[in-house]
Amino acid sequence: MMLLACMTALIILIIMPTSLGHENETMDTETVLQNTLFHAYNRYRKPVKIYDRRVQVGLDLHILSLPKLDIRSQTLHTAIWLKVSWTDEYLRWNSDDFSGINFLRLPANKVWIPAVCNMHEISGRRCLTYSSVGNTNSEVEIESNGHVSLSEAMESIILCTFNVKNFPFDTQICTFTFFASTERSHSLKIMLNQSSFDSRYFIGNEEWDLISTNVQNNAWKLEMNIVLRRRPLFLTLTLVFPIITLSFMNVFCYVLPIESGEKMGMSVALFLTFAVFGSILSDAMPKDSENISIFIVYVFVQIFLSGLSVVLETIVLRIYHAELGPLSRLFQLKENKNAVSPSVNHIEKKSKNLENECNLDLKLDEQSQTNLDEKRKTKAKEFDKNFLIFHFLTNIITFLICTLIIMS
Repeated sequence: MMLLACMTALIILIIMPTSLGHENETMDTETVLQNTLFHAYNRYRKPVKIYDRRVQVGLDLHILSLPKLDIRSQTLHTAIWLKVSWTDEYLRWNSDDFSGINFLRLPANKVWIPAVCNMHEISGRRCLTYSSVGNTNSEVEIESNGHVSLSEAMESIILCTFNVKNFPFDTQICTFTFFASTERSHSLKIMLNQSSFDSRYFIGNEEWDLISTNVQNNAWKLEMNIVLRRRPLFLTLTLVFPIITLSFMNVFCYVLPIESGEKMGMSVALFLTFAVFGSILSDAMPKDSENISIFIVYVFVQIFLSGLSVVLETIVLRIYHAELGPLSRLFQLKENKNAVSPSVNHIEKKSKNLENECNLDLKLDEQSQTNLDEKRKTKAKEFDKNFLIFHFLTNIITFLICTLIIMS
């Protein structure tokens, strides 16, 4: 046992210096490699040995999350991971000459950086420049064939023109538009075949579903499109159904009996409720006169119809409760004849005979007035019924038109 332990210790003592020496050799080799590459390297020089040669840049955009899509301000808030890659001909080496080292990881402020900008970015990090990588302590990975990759995770806010015509069943398309600001001076070109837009790491959003992503080349720009579809269930339950319910409740204002005295109160209450919903929707929608939401139009049609119902109910009630006119004053004179002062009693006695002669005519007039009252009330109820049919048909037609346009 003692002999076995001694042999094991001897083997360890022999192997350790060899491995440490090999590690030190690798570390020294990497230092030599960096010194060799950057001895005469100028990061402000175009990274091609033949100046007329074009620098090809590839972009890989990975969307990580979608914190917010603001319809009113028309902005898309995203967390993204952007990878920019290119080839630097001054950063090539033979890995066999440097102990098989194939990769270097260095600060980005040591190498040439392509000037690539996101046209619609408004969060302040619009362009990739020398100063931008210095401020963020970005890093690059360099391969032995000169391929350089710069990866950055960032929060991006881009402008996006939303089309809310089919709200709340809408689909939105937002675009990350990249271009090379030094395309002419450095012959820089963002290559479509070297670029991609990936959503495999997307963690989802409670309001929007990510449908697809695609990349397309548009003249001097590279456009990366993201297609989002709204999840309509919440808005349908909290907004669409209540407004549709209120629109049909408005019809029942005409069903309520005139004698109840509640018709006007109900009409005004529904009108104010529609006005509140209209205010909420107008505050949430963008101030865009080209792509107005069909649902917003439907709501404001209902506000108009609700206001119209208040006017029509006023007319119905006015007809139903109309005053008797001159005849009512005659009745009032007859009821108050005993209240005339004694000083004029002698005049009343003189007219007594004349009044007796008119009593018969007055009774006939009372019967005629009663008939007129009945006709007036019947006419008011007929108006109420006609307004009910008109309002109901208008509600059905506007609802069907709105539904067909949104679903088309």
